[in-house]
Amino acid sequence: MTTIKGFFFDLDGTLVDTHEANYLAYSHAIKSITSIDSDERLKLLIKSGENSNSFLTKLIPNIDEETVIMINAKKKEVYKDFLHVSELNEYLSVFLSQMYNHYTTALVTTAKKQNALAVLGQHDLEKYFSFMIFGEDVKNMKPHPDAYKLAIKQSGLSKDEVVAFEDSEKGIKSAETAGIKVIHIRNFL
Repeated sequence: MTTIKGFFFDLDGTLVDTHEANYLAYSHAIKSITSIDSDERLKLLIKSGENSNSFLTKLIPNIDEETVIMINAKKKEVYKDFLHVSELNEYLSVFLSQMYNHYTTALVTTAKKQNALAVLGQHDLEKYFSFMIFGEDVKNMKPHPDAYKLAIKQSGLSKDEVVAFEDSEKGIKSAETAGIKVIHIRNFL
């Protein structure tokens, strides 16, 4: 029997429910760049875990690449203004705070570093991680296993010594494809 030595945590929807903050920030960005009001479809696309480049083209027909870039830049600029509506997963954060001194703990997210650090700062979580993996650190986003494979490498642990916490199907597939056991967090979805 293998001993668990590490815990890897996804951020958005797992440790912190950021869906409403993302929705409000994207709604604001879309409105300010295109004058288009967002609807419930935007919420669903954000919750699905799709990349913004993909969901913006689904949401706004015939959108050009420059407009997508401008919307993403605006969202990045205003995101911190909406983090007050994000919700901490109390149970998982207590678990993290009790484990970090005894186990390797890693944040494994494909969110952009600036956004992820803003969320961690809002909820005072950064101090609990041995190391962090962000979207800029990998070539392929979840569901590809790149982020989890990098986390295994950086941790120095074997895949059998780690448990991951994930909320989305893409995240679960990412961890499982990397050979890591996964606990499905359903509190926020």
